[in-house]
Amino acid sequence: MMQKIAKDHPDQDITLRWSPGHEGVHGNEEADKQAKMAASGKQHNSCRSALPTFLRHGSLPLSISALKQAHHKDTHARWSRMWAESPRYTRLHQLDPLILKRSFIKLTTKFSKRLTGLLLSLRTRHVPLNLHLHRLGKSDSPRCPYCPTIDETVHHFLFDCSQYQRERHILACALGRQATSLPYLLAEAEATPHLTRYVNATRRFKPTFGEILMPALEPD
Repeated sequence: MMQKIAKDHPDQDITLRWSPGHEGVHGNEEADKQAKMAASGKQHNSCRSALPTFLRHGSLPLSISALKQAHHKDTHARWSRMWAESPRYTRLHQLDPLILKRSFIKLTTKFSKRLTGLLLSLRTRHVPLNLHLHRLGKSDSPRCPYCPTIDETVHHFLFDCSQYQRERHILACALGRQATSLPYLLAEAEATPHLTRYVNATRRFKPTFGEILMPALEPD
Protein backbone atom coordinates (compact mmCIF):
# COMPACT_ATOMS: atom_id res chain seq x y z
CA MET A 1 0.00 0.00 0.00
CA MET A 2 2.87 2.37 0.81
CA GLN A 3 4.34 1.75 -2.64
CA LYS A 4 1.02 2.54 -4.29
CA ILE A 5 0.61 5.78 -2.34
CA ALA A 6 4.18 6.81 -3.15
CA LYS A 7 3.58 6.08 -6.83
CA ASP A 8 0.33 8.06 -6.89
CA HIS A 9 1.89 11.01 -5.02
CA PRO A 10 5.56 11.18 -6.04
CA ASP A 11 5.90 14.76 -4.83
CA GLN A 12 4.90 13.92 -1.25
CA ASP A 13 7.09 12.63 1.57
CA ILE A 14 5.38 9.74 3.34
CA THR A 15 6.21 8.55 6.84
CA LEU A 16 4.70 5.41 8.33
CA ARG A 17 4.38 5.34 12.10
CA TRP A 18 3.14 2.54 14.34
CA SER A 19 0.55 3.54 16.93
CA PRO A 20 0.22 1.37 20.07
CA GLY A 21 -3.47 2.12 20.29
CA HIS A 22 -5.93 4.97 20.56
CA GLU A 23 -4.57 6.28 23.84
CA GLY A 24 -2.66 9.51 23.58
CA VAL A 25 -3.19 9.93 19.84
CA HIS A 26 -5.80 12.62 19.34
CA GLY A 27 -6.79 11.61 15.81
CA ASN A 28 -7.28 7.98 16.76
CA GLU A 29 -9.19 8.86 19.90
CA GLU A 30 -11.50 11.15 17.95
CA ALA A 31 -12.08 8.49 15.26
CA ASP A 32 -12.87 5.93 17.94
CA LYS A 33 -15.27 8.35 19.62
CA GLN A 34 -17.09 9.09 16.37
CA ALA A 35 -17.34 5.38 15.50
CA LYS A 36 -18.88 4.59 18.88
CA MET A 37 -21.35 7.45 18.52
CA ALA A 38 -22.38 6.24 15.06
CA ALA A 39 -22.94 2.74 16.36
CA SER A 40 -24.95 3.86 19.39
CA GLY A 41 -28.07 5.01 17.54
CA LYS A 42 -29.69 6.86 14.66
CA GLN A 43 -29.37 10.25 16.37
CA HIS A 44 -25.61 10.08 15.82
CA ASN A 45 -25.73 8.92 12.21
CA SER A 46 -24.58 11.13 9.38
CA CYS A 47 -27.27 13.15 7.66
CA ARG A 48 -28.13 11.83 4.23
CA SER A 49 -26.75 14.91 2.46
CA ALA A 50 -23.31 14.15 3.93
CA LEU A 51 -23.29 10.58 2.61
CA PRO A 52 -21.90 9.49 -0.76
CA THR A 53 -24.53 9.66 -3.49
CA PHE A 54 -25.01 5.89 -3.78
CA LEU A 55 -25.78 5.67 -0.03
CA ARG A 56 -28.30 8.50 0.19
CA HIS A 57 -31.28 6.46 -0.98
CA GLY A 58 -32.26 3.14 0.54
CA SER A 59 -30.07 0.84 2.61
CA LEU A 60 -26.46 -0.23 2.34
CA PRO A 61 -25.59 -2.57 -0.54
CA LEU A 62 -26.10 -6.21 0.39
CA SER A 63 -23.19 -8.61 0.68
CA ILE A 64 -23.75 -11.80 -1.34
CA SER A 65 -21.40 -13.69 0.96
CA ALA A 66 -23.25 -12.49 4.07
CA LEU A 67 -26.61 -13.38 2.51
CA LYS A 68 -25.42 -16.91 1.70
CA GLN A 69 -24.05 -17.35 5.20
CA ALA A 70 -27.28 -16.14 6.79
CA HIS A 71 -29.37 -18.37 4.51
CA HIS A 72 -27.24 -21.41 5.32
CA LYS A 73 -27.48 -20.70 9.06
CA ASP A 74 -31.25 -20.24 8.88
CA THR A 75 -31.73 -23.39 6.80
CA HIS A 76 -29.65 -25.46 9.21
CA ALA A 77 -31.57 -24.08 12.21
CA ARG A 78 -34.93 -24.89 10.61
CA TRP A 79 -33.74 -28.38 9.64
CA SER A 80 -32.52 -29.00 13.22
CA ARG A 81 -35.92 -27.96 14.63
CA MET A 82 -37.80 -30.17 12.17
CA TRP A 83 -35.55 -33.15 12.92
CA ALA A 84 -35.89 -32.67 16.69
CA GLU A 85 -39.68 -32.80 16.29
CA SER A 86 -39.56 -35.96 14.16
CA PRO A 87 -40.97 -39.14 15.76
CA ARG A 88 -37.73 -40.94 14.82
CA TYR A 89 -35.47 -38.43 16.53
CA THR A 90 -35.58 -39.83 20.07
CA ARG A 91 -34.91 -43.41 19.01
CA LEU A 92 -32.06 -42.56 16.67
CA HIS A 93 -30.57 -40.10 19.15
CA GLN A 94 -30.48 -42.86 21.77
CA LEU A 95 -28.67 -45.17 19.36
CA ASP A 96 -26.10 -42.61 18.25
CA PRO A 97 -26.41 -38.95 19.33
CA LEU A 98 -23.70 -37.87 16.87
CA ILE A 99 -25.03 -39.57 13.77
CA LEU A 100 -26.57 -36.47 12.24
CA LYS A 101 -23.99 -33.99 13.41
CA ARG A 102 -22.33 -31.90 10.73
CA SER A 103 -19.08 -33.89 10.96
CA PHE A 104 -20.76 -37.19 10.05
CA ILE A 105 -22.86 -35.62 7.30
CA LYS A 106 -19.72 -34.05 5.85
CA LEU A 107 -17.92 -37.39 6.08
CA THR A 108 -20.55 -39.23 4.04
CA THR A 109 -21.35 -36.50 1.50
CA LYS A 110 -19.25 -38.07 -1.26
CA PHE A 111 -19.78 -41.70 -0.28
CA SER A 112 -21.93 -44.16 -2.18
CA LYS A 113 -25.32 -45.12 -0.76
CA ARG A 114 -23.96 -48.58 0.08
CA LEU A 115 -21.03 -47.23 2.03
CA THR A 116 -23.15 -44.65 3.85
CA GLY A 117 -25.67 -47.39 4.66
CA LEU A 118 -22.89 -49.59 6.03
CA LEU A 119 -21.55 -46.84 8.29
CA LEU A 120 -25.05 -46.03 9.55
CA SER A 121 -25.69 -49.71 10.25
CA LEU A 122 -22.43 -50.12 12.15
CA ARG A 123 -22.95 -46.95 14.17
CA THR A 124 -26.54 -47.76 15.14
CA ARG A 125 -25.78 -51.49 15.65
CA HIS A 126 -28.68 -52.23 13.28
CA VAL A 127 -26.42 -54.40 11.21
CA PRO A 128 -26.79 -57.94 9.78
CA LEU A 129 -24.85 -59.63 12.56
CA ASN A 130 -26.44 -62.40 14.59
CA LEU A 131 -27.11 -60.43 17.77
CA HIS A 132 -29.27 -57.92 15.91
CA LEU A 133 -30.76 -60.52 13.56
CA HIS A 134 -31.75 -62.66 16.55
CA ARG A 135 -33.62 -59.73 18.07
CA LEU A 136 -35.54 -59.41 14.82
CA GLY A 137 -36.30 -63.12 14.72
CA LYS A 138 -34.08 -63.58 11.65
CA SER A 139 -31.44 -65.74 13.32
CA ASP A 140 -31.84 -68.74 15.60
CA SER A 141 -28.95 -67.63 17.80
CA PRO A 142 -27.24 -64.35 18.72
CA ARG A 143 -23.88 -66.16 18.78
CA CYS A 144 -21.03 -65.64 16.36
CA PRO A 145 -20.92 -68.47 13.78
CA TYR A 146 -17.17 -68.86 14.43
CA CYS A 147 -17.09 -68.19 18.19
CA PRO A 148 -20.03 -70.22 19.58
CA THR A 149 -19.89 -68.79 23.12
CA ILE A 150 -19.83 -65.11 22.14
CA ASP A 151 -22.58 -62.85 20.80
CA GLU A 152 -21.87 -61.51 17.33
CA THR A 153 -21.77 -57.77 17.98
CA VAL A 154 -20.19 -54.96 15.97
CA HIS A 155 -17.32 -54.85 18.45
CA HIS A 156 -16.76 -58.60 18.19
CA PHE A 157 -16.88 -58.53 14.39
CA LEU A 158 -14.35 -55.71 14.14
CA PHE A 159 -11.94 -56.51 16.96
CA ASP A 160 -12.22 -60.04 18.33
CA CYS A 161 -13.56 -62.69 15.95
CA SER A 162 -10.89 -65.34 15.33
CA GLN A 163 -12.14 -65.90 11.78
CA TYR A 164 -10.88 -62.49 10.65
CA GLN A 165 -7.40 -62.36 12.20
CA ARG A 166 -5.64 -61.89 8.85
CA GLU A 167 -8.00 -59.10 7.77
CA ARG A 168 -7.60 -57.45 11.17
CA HIS A 169 -3.82 -57.63 10.89
CA ILE A 170 -3.96 -55.77 7.57
CA LEU A 171 -6.20 -53.14 9.17
CA ALA A 172 -3.77 -52.73 12.07
CA CYS A 173 -0.80 -52.36 9.71
CA ALA A 174 -2.61 -49.52 7.96
CA LEU A 175 -3.96 -47.65 10.99
CA GLY A 176 -1.78 -48.68 13.92
CA ARG A 177 -3.34 -48.22 17.36
CA GLN A 178 -6.31 -46.44 15.85
CA ALA A 179 -7.41 -49.75 14.34
CA THR A 180 -8.74 -50.71 17.78
CA SER A 181 -10.80 -47.54 18.23
CA LEU A 182 -14.44 -47.92 17.23
CA PRO A 183 -15.17 -44.15 17.21
CA TYR A 184 -12.15 -43.60 14.97
CA LEU A 185 -13.08 -46.34 12.50
CA LEU A 186 -16.67 -45.14 12.16
CA ALA A 187 -16.15 -41.38 12.13
CA GLU A 188 -12.80 -40.44 10.59
CA ALA A 189 -12.38 -40.02 6.84
CA GLU A 190 -8.85 -41.45 6.76
CA ALA A 191 -10.10 -44.68 8.38
CA THR A 192 -13.01 -45.30 6.00
CA PRO A 193 -11.06 -46.80 3.05
CA HIS A 194 -9.32 -49.27 5.37
CA LEU A 195 -12.56 -50.15 7.16
CA THR A 196 -14.19 -50.74 3.77
CA ARG A 197 -11.35 -53.02 2.74
CA TYR A 198 -11.75 -54.99 5.98
CA VAL A 199 -15.51 -55.41 5.54
CA ASN A 200 -15.14 -56.49 1.91
CA ALA A 201 -12.40 -58.98 2.81
CA THR A 202 -14.49 -60.66 5.52
CA ARG A 203 -17.44 -61.03 3.09
CA ARG A 204 -19.71 -61.02 6.16
CA PHE A 205 -22.05 -58.35 4.80
CA LYS A 206 -21.88 -59.24 1.12
CA PRO A 207 -25.43 -60.73 1.00
CA THR A 208 -26.77 -57.37 2.25
CA PHE A 209 -24.44 -54.73 0.86
CA GLY A 210 -22.64 -56.54 -1.93
CA GLU A 211 -19.10 -55.41 -2.79
CA ILE A 212 -18.68 -51.91 -1.40
CA LEU A 213 -16.74 -49.43 -3.51
CA MET A 214 -13.85 -48.02 -1.53
CA PRO A 215 -13.65 -44.23 -1.18
CA ALA A 216 -10.47 -42.58 -2.39
CA LEU A 217 -7.73 -41.99 0.14
CA GLU A 218 -7.10 -38.31 0.82
CA PRO A 219 -3.62 -37.18 -0.28
CA ASP A 220 -1.14 -36.43 2.51
